[in-house]
Amino acid sequence: MTLYEKTTLALQLVVAVGVFATLGVYYHQLKVMAKQLSAMQDSSRVTSALAIVAFLQSDDVRAARQCVREVLSKKELAEWSSDERRAASTVTANYDVAAALLKSGLAPAELVTVNWGPSIKHCYEVLKPFVEEHRSKPGADPMYWSNFDWLYSQAGGGAART
Repeated sequence: MTLYEKTTLALQLVVAVGVFATLGVYYHQLKVMAKQLSAMQDSSRVTSALAIVAFLQSDDVRAARQCVREVLSKKELAEWSSDERRAASTVTANYDVAAALLKSGLAPAELVTVNWGPSIKHCYEVLKPFVEEHRSKPGADPMYWSNFDWLYSQAGGGAART
């Protein structure tokens, strides 16, 4: 074997080692980036979960839930005042929005269904005639507030509407 062939072979070996070393570095960087992405996704889920909790715990929403659970649960729908109907609408809309966010995967549904499960079930059962009344109005969508149905089923309250 000539000196030229030996030199070429040595250079090819050095290039091959360099390529494999570069691939190793790229693989390591890819693993680190995947971990960073996972950590960012987890952080985003936690932030979303905290936002949903803050949304459900705001003073006006809590007052509306209290009205539904303590006042409207003891009255027939026909007896509800306009303020009580607004409270009913607030509770229904807020649970509907929270359910939409949970369905999109922004936070685990269990976060809400475990911690607010009794409230969700009780409010749903009290507000069901109110929801049906809205759905049956001329031109209304029969799926109005359907995410609230889903949330109720997730809280263990029965089957969701399809």
